Amino acid sequence: MRRFVVALSASVLASCASFAPKALPERSSLDQGLLIARLETHGAYFFKSTKWADSAKIIGLDAQDRPDPALRAQSALAVNGYVVFFGLPAGRYVLTGASFPARGARISVLASADMPETRAVVLRPGKAAYVGDHGFDSLFPDFYVGIARAARIVGHWLTPFLRRPIIQRDGAVHFFDKGPAAETRALLAVRDALAGTQWSLVVAERLRELGAAEPPKVAGLRGRPLPLREETFLSWRDTLKWGEPRRAPDGLAWRRPDGEAQIAVFFTTASAPGFKGWAPAVAELRRSASASVEDEGGVFEVRVATRTGLAARATKYRYPEGLLVGSETTVIVTETTLVPDGYGLYTARLRAPRAEFDDALPAYREFLLQLALGKAPPKAPPAPDALLPFLGATP
Repeated sequence: MRRFVVALSASVLASCASFAPKALPERSSLDQGLLIARLETHGAYFFKSTKWADSAKIIGLDAQDRPDPALRAQSALAVNGYVVFFGLPAGRYVLTGASFPARGARISVLASADMPETRAVVLRPGKAAYVGDHGFDSLFPDFYVGIARAARIVGHWLTPFLRRPIIQRDGAVHFFDKGPAAETRALLAVRDALAGTQWSLVVAERLRELGAAEPPKVAGLRGRPLPLREETFLSWRDTLKWGEPRRAPDGLAWRRPDGEAQIAVFFTTASAPGFKGWAPAVAELRRSASASVEDEGGVFEVRVATRTGLAARATKYRYPEGLLVGSETTVIVTETTLVPDGYGLYTARLRAPRAEFDDALPAYREFLLQLALGKAPPKAPPAPDALLPFLGATP
């Protein structure tokens, strides 16, 4: 009996192992990149019947837009309606076909070979790129062709232990989009599935390049996303609910209605007077955080949108005028975050009394995640010192 139980347990474990998710292929070189694609098909008889492909194929193109048989690839992951290709060398690629399971069979669709230069995507060494959103319209097959396909499906229903038949569906690409918005949705859709692998770093880097915001916060019973409000230097969602911000050239500031906490975000172009660059700005951030014995002067990372900034905290004592030092004081805590940009530098800041700081910090961090950082405006803003009154700060 004991031997039977052991054998049964071993067989169960073996069967579970056979259904375990396949490990994702890791990078064998830093020059290898990944591609993402989304492919949806509409039914020929019922147009609203939509399927998303869980398998796809791509091929590389040479300088004359001719297919290169040596650069064929099959997707290795399907998640949230997207397919992912791993371990690809740099080059130009185009989608050639896709398939999905339906009615006991596997339906295969082929992408049109027309205009490959329009649908092709350039993959840089070691980067991530988006092949695009593809929409396929199904066409009615000839009568006898349809009968033959239906017979193959019914035949598989009668022999489910055999491999699924692959049935070619007639169709054409009616929709294609590989713009920044579509690419951002794709990267966010596959990001969690790649967590813990080297590919997650590639996706995170591409999201930073796009300057994309995190998935929008939703509000209300219907779960509608908060609108993205555009400024000249960034876009933001009103997750704070602190009212309208005060505006200065390339700067925004909010004050908590029921407290003294203030949040400010502004941008300094590289051509602004007094701008010294990223390294001096980080050095000054460390010095300001070391001014008080309560602060360790350490710099830590904080996520701003899909980028990573360096932050530090500084504690200062505010003494009322006319009173001796040490008689009555207000302790002010400031967390400042710097985010590098190709055009200059973003600065985000939370300043609040110590008793209020910890309460305002979660709202501040959530607000930073919902930002969408954009390019610098053509004109140079005032030097940072000119913004100090607007930010409620003192030199």
